[in-house]
Amino acid sequence: MNRNTHEEERRKVEEAFSIAIMDRLDRIVCWSVTFVGQLRLLVKLCRV
Repeated sequence: MNRNTHEEERRKVEEAFSIAIMDRLDRIVCWSVTFVGQLRLLVKLCRV
């Protein structure tokens, strides 16, 4: 395997890994926003 092919393959792996991390972070953020929204609603209902 020549050097260019190896570097290209490494870059593709790093890009796929980066996309996977960003997807995971996106899911965590979305879950957190939903959770906080539910807590705010619960607090609002308890105050009434």
